[in-house]
Amino acid sequence: MTFRRTLRYHWLKFLRLQEDPRKLAWGMALGVFIGVTPTVPFHTVAALTLAPLLRISPVTAFLGIQICNPLTIPPFYLAAYKVGQHLLYQGAPLSLPETYTYKSLLHLLWQGGMALQVGGIVLAVPPAIISYFLTLWVVKRYRQRKAQKAASVLTLSQNPPPSPGPEA
Repeated sequence: MTFRRTLRYHWLKFLRLQEDPRKLAWGMALGVFIGVTPTVPFHTVAALTLAPLLRISPVTAFLGIQICNPLTIPPFYLAAYKVGQHLLYQGAPLSLPETYTYKSLLHLLWQGGMALQVGGIVLAVPPAIISYFLTLWVVKRYRQRKAQKAASVLTLSQNPPPSPGPEA
């Protein structure tokens, strides 16, 4: 299966979900939020655990975490670190210890990890909000068009157009 065909398959599968559009949109927002935060080993577990607890769509939550993939991780994480570093430490770079002891390495990891997490959470909010409204709009629009198409087919089947040929 080609990439384009696979993408189309999953897109159509997403559109055909029968849940409430708001639940689908909240699921996507949750997935995107988790996908942007720097918690890679726990993305799937977090999304599939939180979605049922919040009574939102786990399918769209899973689709939302796919925003974070091997191509997007480096820019997301670099931006998250920079934002977190700026917010927590006023942009001062991490200071490397003069001697590397267990305690100094843990402190260095704590500072870097905290900056990464804080920045990740801050950067995850706007895409999550955008994905909520975009998903809500797409699902509602798709369902409206589908309903209009069904209504027009129903109207045609009840009132067939007159045949253009001569009448005998």
